[in-house]
Amino acid sequence: MVDATNRKGAIVTRGHIKSGTVVSDRSKKTVVVEYDSLDVFPKYKRYARSKSRLPVHNPDSIGAKLGDIVEVAETRKISKTKSWIVTRILKQAAGLVVLDKKGGRALDVEADRLKKSEVKRDALPPQPQKGEKKDSD
Repeated sequence: MVDATNRKGAIVTRGHIKSGTVVSDRSKKTVVVEYDSLDVFPKYKRYARSKSRLPVHNPDSIGAKLGDIVEVAETRKISKTKSWIVTRILKQAAGLVVLDKKGGRALDVEADRLKKSEVKRDALPPQPQKGEKKDSD
């Protein structure tokens, strides 16, 4: 598969193809894609879930945004960390991004950044502060 870009030539994909969610789009032509995997341990007859993050090249022709579900393919080394490229957007973000498993200052910085970006957080329920108890029905 060959993807056209505005570089000197086309970037040829090869090898593995994965799908995941864009969790960061801060860089100009790079997005971070998080994907789930299910590993099997035959000795114990058990499964283990895990998550991994990949820095992925985001061509101008595709332009994946925060929260999109994308398909990525392996390619030649583009930079020190990037050897994957976004091939297509499977599902665009619905305009709501839920930030979980973060807290403190990191969440505040991310919230400020999201206010300035195209992704809206207005529909999120208020988060309970430290010391407050959750309402139980």
